[in-house]
Amino acid sequence: MIRTQYYAQDEFGAPRFDGPAELKVLGHWVTSDIQLSPLAILEAIDLVRLAQSDPGFTPEDLDGNAHTATISPQGVAIENHFLEHVQGEFPLDKALAVLIDFWDYYLLVHPEDVVSYWNEYVKENGRDPLAGLRDVTV
Repeated sequence: MIRTQYYAQDEFGAPRFDGPAELKVLGHWVTSDIQLSPLAILEAIDLVRLAQSDPGFTPEDLDGNAHTATISPQGVAIENHFLEHVQGEFPLDKALAVLIDFWDYYLLVHPEDVVSYWNEYVKENGRDPLAGLRDVTV
């Protein structure tokens, strides 16, 4: 079974958030909307890091199947489209930790895809969202 700090593989082979209760909404946003889409994982990490480094960062919405996540210098605010009570606000460092852990989960599930998707993201966006956090062998 695949396991990282916050994620574990469920009985169907899909990622399941298994982290602390206070991060549950954040973890479910990642698994239900970002899913195992490496470019989406990298984009979310990149946006959080940009918001961390620039107090003037313009808030950016990531809309998905079930949630909208608004990333701003104040943190990541998540709202569920279907369940009004499923929402939360998270500091950028907590959101980044959960997203990096999900990237680590992706590495374990699809190691053969990592370099090509990382190269694609860096080429298209002109920056490495994992710089200083994770090394990607090119």
